Amino acid sequence: MVEYTHRASDASVEFVELITPAGTIDLKGSLVTFDMYESLYNKYIKVEITINDSANIPFHAPILGEEYLNFRFNTKSSGRTGEIWPGNMYTVEITDRYITKDRQQMYILHFVSQQAMHSMNSTVSRSFNAKPISDIVNDIYTDYLEDGSSNGLTVEPTLGIENVVIPNLKPLQAIDWLSKRAINKRGVPNYLFWESNGETYFKSVDTLLSEKSVQKFFYNPISNDSTKLNALSNGVIEIDELQILSGFNVAKNVSDGFYASKLVTHDIVNKKIEERTYSLDKIYNSNINHTEDFMPISEAETDFTPPERHTFAPLEKNSSNSGDNIQSFYDSNIKVYPKHNQLFSRTIGELYNNNVEDWLLQRSTLIRSLDQIRLQITCPGVAGLEVGQIIEIAVPSPQKVLKTARGNISNVGDLNDFFLSGRYLVTSLNRNINFADATTTNRYRMTIEITKSGLGSASGKR
Repeated sequence: MVEYTHRASDASVEFVELITPAGTIDLKGSLVTFDMYESLYNKYIKVEITINDSANIPFHAPILGEEYLNFRFNTKSSGRTGEIWPGNMYTVEITDRYITKDRQQMYILHFVSQQAMHSMNSTVSRSFNAKPISDIVNDIYTDYLEDGSSNGLTVEPTLGIENVVIPNLKPLQAIDWLSKRAINKRGVPNYLFWESNGETYFKSVDTLLSEKSVQKFFYNPISNDSTKLNALSNGVIEIDELQILSGFNVAKNVSDGFYASKLVTHDIVNKKIEERTYSLDKIYNSNINHTEDFMPISEAETDFTPPERHTFAPLEKNSSNSGDNIQSFYDSNIKVYPKHNQLFSRTIGELYNNNVEDWLLQRSTLIRSLDQIRLQITCPGVAGLEVGQIIEIAVPSPQKVLKTARGNISNVGDLNDFFLSGRYLVTSLNRNINFADATTTNRYRMTIEITKSGLGSASGKR
């Protein structure tokens, strides 16, 4: 464990070993940097280590892609301790190799987690009958991905019973296919499958967004505290760098059906075609969880009117095909999908409904809502912070501070940017340890991508 805090976050090395067919190599004294990458949208962890090598390890090991990395780092920050210990990581590549001086070289070794290697080298070709999707995902994980070196899978139960045949898909491809059809017990279809620091999850974003914030952050662009210990003493993490990755992209949102979309289902057996529409306001005027309550666009009428919307089939009774705001322009994205009451049935009497109207358009809109307001922050490493958790951020407003004649601040309500501040979901982490920047301990930092799926008010202001 780290005994003394020299910065807002420090790390100590317990062990770093490269296990090769010929033996074990201790890399502890050769490390320059360590990076571990995790994301809600990637199904496995990636690791990169930069090596300063004067023993020609690639030749003597030799490094041929048959090795795996075993390591554990202890971290301390914000009054908490933690570990970076994702299990065995398998070699996939060596890059950026060059001679730095006589008898010395540097290079980067790239690794992926064991479930990535298992998925690359196996195929799912089997049927699953009368099971919820959560059980099917658990079966695939247990039978194809798990080998005991990680901490297992956390599964959120799904709604409904499925009969599916998976035809020669990689395990992670099969899970991705199932994720797109999974609906949680509250009727929300936004499941994801990801790995974070040795833990694997199959959960809905709806459930993630219902959780409380685990850490507060603030951004001070004029701070001169290089250690960030002053903020840490108040239980707050001070951000080193803040980048606004995206605010909105109306053209992409329209083409992707984020604001409005249409589904045409075709039952070829019963010769029935039906049309349904879906709009953004439905996911905000409901019990679905968001980072904050209001959708990132108003309900005002637009200054333009598109041509008359097409009707391809009888309209489902709860759907509309008219309106004057951007959430009613349903022809911006049209999907056609097959269905009938005996789809995938094995006998004449067996009934099965893919319920596509309950998940296809809804999931597309919900996942797209995570790509609206996105930030990237760089800060001291936070012990215990994981992908999928909720954090809070305070960002100062880029406007003047106004004062009265008595020197009192007259625009206190405008000191923070309430469009950028608030609750965020952590979507990706880069855990970085710099061994070349060591005082008594090694510098531990994080680059975090975060997103908010809603605004604190209908106008984006306080």
